[in-house]
Formats: sequence, structure tokens, C-alpha cells
Amino acid sequence: MDAFHIFAFAFSLCFVSVFASTRIVNGTDALEGEFPFAVSLRHNSRHTCGGTILNEKYILSAAHCVCNDKRYGFEPFGWLFSPRNSSAYSIQYGLNEITTEATNVVNVKKINCHNFDSDKLIFDCAVLELESPLPDDGSWKPVTISKDFDTKSPQTGIIIGWGKTAQDAPLSRKLQKLQVDIFDDETCAAAMDNTHHICFGAMNGGACNGDSGTALLVDNQQVGIASFITNKCGIATKKHPNVYSRVPTYFDWISNIMARQDKEEKQDEEARRQQEKQDEEARRQQEKQDEEARRQQEKQDEEAKRQQKKQDEEARR
Repeated sequence: MDAFHIFAFAFSLCFVSVFASTRIVNGTDALEGEFPFAVSLRHNSRHTCGGTILNEKYILSAAHCVCNDKRYGFEPFGWLFSPRNSSAYSIQYGLNEITTEATNVVNVKKINCHNFDSDKLIFDCAVLELESPLPDDGSWKPVTISKDFDTKSPQTGIIIGWGKTAQDAPLSRKLQKLQVDIFDDETCAAAMDNTHHICFGAMNGGACNGDSGTALLVDNQQVGIASFITNKCGIATKKHPNVYSRVPTYFDWISNIMARQDKEEKQDEEARRQQEKQDEEARRQQEKQDEEARRQQEKQDEEAKRQQKKQDEEARR
């Protein structure tokens, strides 16, 4: 891991607190609505990573942004790949220019971690479930994630993010974009794992701290998740590539997480409805019993009155 620099805010999550008016390393401002699926992942209301909207309930990001590394846990205690405290995280959506305010902010309910391993730099993928669905207000659209992406030959792509604008610079307030050159499998395999990684470079520029979790896009599909750089910010070459997690490798896991949790929600909703039905039936039965008891009591009271009246009449005679 010493040879690499994960470009999130790691565990301190507070390297930068001031936004820059300049751009991601050699990037340009994204147009309004150009990347409607991009979100800022916030820790205690401050940008720490990026992410993309899978649907109104789920966000795709990098595991190293929100999950504990296996090096920091012990398997007998079940700490491997465990999520951090979801209550500290929220996302800001539908904005090119992010803020520290509560505008367009939804809290994270649950963090789903893949088998993140920073020693091997693989499985750097996480799916976040939101506390409440994103509103249908036209400010966002879901990303299309790639199920099959071929890197046998070089090609171009686009990266986006609100990361630092240089090695020692602050974050960018405005969403940035940069065209990059994706390297072929042979080039990437020289130092990386083609099953898990996509390598790319740029003539001048690249990703930096704060870009983690954001997307690498090819033909309007997300093929990669910002994971790590192999040199300083802004250096992205064949010798020192920027490396993103390969989305198609995790496509089934991502889909299964959403399907499983949707199924669990449906089961919980069905269980809730059944419980409500049982509670309503129990309430009706109790009301029926109470009414029958009331009638019996009235009957007994009436009979007692008749007996008392009869006794009073006999006493007078």
C-alpha cells in the first residue's frame, strides 16, 4: 500500500474544509444537468467523496470512503469489510455546485460493503441505501452502470468529481470533468489486476483527493469507480496511472444488493401489514368481548334491580 495513495479522506475525513474557485487538476466545469447522477458524499455535512445515483434509494460509491479495511479489524469479531457509522453520512444531489448547507441532502440509512482489501486494492465498491427516497423533482437521473466493458484496446473516457484541484490545493466547489485515455489490458496488467481495475492517463491532469467514489464514463455508461492514484495528484501516465474499480466485475453484486434489500423491504412491509391486520382483528375481538361483557353486566345489574325491588315490596307487605 505504501506505493499507492488512496484518494479519499481516509479515516480523518477532514483534510480540506475550504472550496477552490479553480478546477480539478486540469478539468473544466461540468454543464448544468450534464451529469445528473453525480452526488457529493458528505461526512458530518462536509464533502468527503463522490458517488452516483443508482435509483431513488441507492447510491454507488467506493468502499474505502465508507467501509473499514480488513487490516483494521479481526475476523473472529466480524469486523472485516464492515461499514462505518452510516448516521455520519449524507449525500447532496442535483447540484453542480456543492455546499455545506442542507440543500438537496438525504441521510444515509445503510452502508453495504464489498470485500474491500486495500492491500490488494480490490473490491473497492460500496452501495449506500438512503433514509428516504430521492424526490421526483427532475433534479436527478440514475446512472447506467456497465455490465460488460472491454479494454482490450485503448479508448477515451470522462472522469468527474469535486476533488482537489492540485496536490496541495483545496476542493473544487463546482463539479469538474476531464477526458482521459483508458489504457488497454496489457498496459494495465503490468502493475494492476484487470479483473478489478481500469487504468487511465491524461495529457495533463487527473483525479485527486475528494474524487473517490465518482464515475469513469464511457459512452454515457459508468464503467469505473474512482479508487486510487499511483503518484501525485495530476500525474496520470502509463507508468503512474489513475486506477478505478471495474464496475462490470461488481455488476451482479450491486444488482443483488438492491434486489435483496428491496425484497427485504417488501417482506418488512408485508409483515407490517400482517401485524396491522392481526392488531386490527385483535382490537375487534377485544371490542366484541368488551361489548358482550357490558351487555352481561347490564343484564346482571337489571336482574339485581328486579330482585331488590321484589325484596323491597315484600318487606313493605
